[in-house]
Amino acid sequence: RFLLQSRAFSGAGVRAPIMADAAALNARLADSSYLNGAGPTQEDFSTWRSIPVCPELPHLARWWKHIESLQKLYPLRAWPKGDAGKKEGPKDAANLEGTLVGAEHGKVVTRFPPEPSGYLHIGHAKAALLNFTYAETYGGKMLLRFDDTNPSKEKMEYQESIVEDLKTLKITHEPTTYTSDYIGMLDGVMETMILAGKAYADDTDADQMKVERDAGTPSKCRDLPAEENVRRFKEMLKGSDEGLKYCIRGKIDMQCLNKCMRDPVFYRCKVDEPHHRHGWKYKAYPTYDFCCAIIDSHEGVTHALRSLEYSDRKAMYHWVLENTGYKRVELTEFSRMNFDYTVLSKRKLTKLVDQGTVTGWDDPRMPTLRGVLRRGLTVEALKEFVMTQGASRNTNSMSWDKIWAINKQKIDPIIPRYCALEKQRMVKLTLSGAPAKPTAKAENLHPKNPDMGTKEMLVASTVYLRQEDAQVLTQGEEVTLMHWGNAVVEGIEKNGDEVASLSGRLNLDGNPKTTKYKLNWLPDMEGLVEVTLRELGYLFLKPTFEADEDPMDFINPNSLKDYPALGEPAMKALKKGDRLQLERGAYYIVDEVNPLILIEIPDGRAKKLSGEARDDTWKAKEKGPKGAEAKAAAKSGAAAKNGAADRPLDDISRLDIRVGRITKAWPHPEADKLWCEEIDVGRPEPLAVCSGLRDHFTQEQMQGRLVTVIVNMKPAKMRGVESQGMVLCSTGEGGVEILAPPEKATIGERVTFAGHDGAPDEVLQTKTGKAPLEAIKPHLRTNGNCEATFKGVPFATSAGPVTTASNKEAPIS
Repeated sequence: RFLLQSRAFSGAGVRAPIMADAAALNARLADSSYLNGAGPTQEDFSTWRSIPVCPELPHLARWWKHIESLQKLYPLRAWPKGDAGKKEGPKDAANLEGTLVGAEHGKVVTRFPPEPSGYLHIGHAKAALLNFTYAETYGGKMLLRFDDTNPSKEKMEYQESIVEDLKTLKITHEPTTYTSDYIGMLDGVMETMILAGKAYADDTDADQMKVERDAGTPSKCRDLPAEENVRRFKEMLKGSDEGLKYCIRGKIDMQCLNKCMRDPVFYRCKVDEPHHRHGWKYKAYPTYDFCCAIIDSHEGVTHALRSLEYSDRKAMYHWVLENTGYKRVELTEFSRMNFDYTVLSKRKLTKLVDQGTVTGWDDPRMPTLRGVLRRGLTVEALKEFVMTQGASRNTNSMSWDKIWAINKQKIDPIIPRYCALEKQRMVKLTLSGAPAKPTAKAENLHPKNPDMGTKEMLVASTVYLRQEDAQVLTQGEEVTLMHWGNAVVEGIEKNGDEVASLSGRLNLDGNPKTTKYKLNWLPDMEGLVEVTLRELGYLFLKPTFEADEDPMDFINPNSLKDYPALGEPAMKALKKGDRLQLERGAYYIVDEVNPLILIEIPDGRAKKLSGEARDDTWKAKEKGPKGAEAKAAAKSGAAAKNGAADRPLDDISRLDIRVGRITKAWPHPEADKLWCEEIDVGRPEPLAVCSGLRDHFTQEQMQGRLVTVIVNMKPAKMRGVESQGMVLCSTGEGGVEILAPPEKATIGERVTFAGHDGAPDEVLQTKTGKAPLEAIKPHLRTNGNCEATFKGVPFATSAGPVTTASNKEAPIS
């Protein structure tokens, strides 16, 4: 949309239309460096040629000047086309067309109906963004309605926070409405239902009611006369002692296989807490199951989007509308957003706050919208992540990696770079030939984006290096001090394995292209900034939880770590909420200014539970080779990435073996011996696998089965169908038997082997002599207890060993 608008600028003829569209572009560029992705494309340059600089619009002006500088620097470069000819959005973006049944452009009305019983979490943000985006796509509107009929849980604080959070997400909506404002109308609807014999008043206690609903036993009150039920209902509305004994139940079907339809509760008394808006005005309140459908239809909602957790209540939603005479509303369901090591239950999140595990609802370890934004997530990244899923019904527990990787793409081109070193890991380097007193020089805030401006950088005769960098240096070696010049190391003093100090001389005539290491540094001077680098881990020690497990029993005691550091003087200009990168280090967001506290922003790479993800980002970088050397290095680097450089081929940890469940199985269209399967391995999308098991297992035996699957196989075509993994089986006296994880094993968890703790190869090599699986297979066998083993070491899961049904001492493949 923005690109089409920009192309219309040159023909607008007057400034007013130009400025209207320029404002839209300015908003688009608030969190982006370019119009179409992470780098410049032809669209940037064609748009730049057609519009004025517009200095009054800061983001557009920044982009305009940056594209101008690129044009001057590279006047003949052929820039990539980008995706102008494609649908806007990332390559895996969800298709919005055709999702809403019977949708007509200009007539679609969606709604976001939060209960004001907590702060919005990332799952609520998905619901709000989907409702807003679908309404916008169809030229319709979105309603905001607070479902506020449970005064014991609701607060004005939560209501106000939700309104503010929607503004943060840049979601606009029709004037806000409240379910509680319709209670008078709903009372009348309920009385009509009671008189029609479609609802009744029940005084069965809650525990007995649960037993009866489970057994399909009708309540003793189910067939009371309508007049008696109306009388009881009026006692409820008065909040009398008698009325408090009752609830109103819909008279639906006590034998229905869907237990939600077994006479659900539609009204109950609430007199223990005042309503946060109406005080003590009401004594009886409708339940969500009753009022939501009615108010949706009453307010003109055409399409109600909600998560699959309400799937069992879909029939009830339509029953309420049909039996109250209200117009039908189309329901569209989407998957609930679940993340590893995370709980999204408002009750559990409230407990984390109340018991002091976190500092509040906006704690950056919390999955609330305020929490993830405080941790450095951008609204644009959140929107893109949500829209890659759209209204998909695939439900999985996802890792956080993808959303943070998207965020990195958004922030990397537009945030400044600074230098800071951890205090306990600093080593002094004394330089001859350097200024005796700290001397200032200007340096770009971003090495690839000069339009971001400059910072004052100070050089001095004594500087600090990282201990890790100092340890790799040798006497006489020439290095590059980043943004300054070369220096020659002449003396190295050690204290055991640690470097105590360094000495050397400045060599500004040296060529940085010839040095092996590029080091960042700090001047030894007054005015360095005290900084706390805060790393955050997961709040929980388990990725997912069984139904009988309390997540509070698995709280991670090491989810926050602080590292005292010193930063360059230019960091004094940082403000709360600023994002930055520490050179050769992580991305951060300013959480506090005085004292300066920086929270690490995840970049999509896996972290340890403690948050201590100290990888080789901080190590001294060697100068890359060129030509033939570069090709050899690329191969070597790829091998190293896959772990091939320092591990034997038959290291079992090179295989990424996961617990999975076959969710779908069907015959291969071209091969009689193959089943095609979709296997849930804890990822957003199921793994597609072809297995030669059709002669050994029926379709019914395959579907729903727990399996052990290698997930880092190189995808291969099997008679025209791509297979992305391998289901492990044993072959012995019992025939072919699938390796079975314990029933309580977690879907997606990695199978482990005692004494083998390495990271898996990214993709397994398949060439003869280089293929780990070839080398590992001879060592895979079941033992005398039918347990799967590698060199006698059992396949282990969090719930126990992986086994076969009967095969002992049998090979595994």
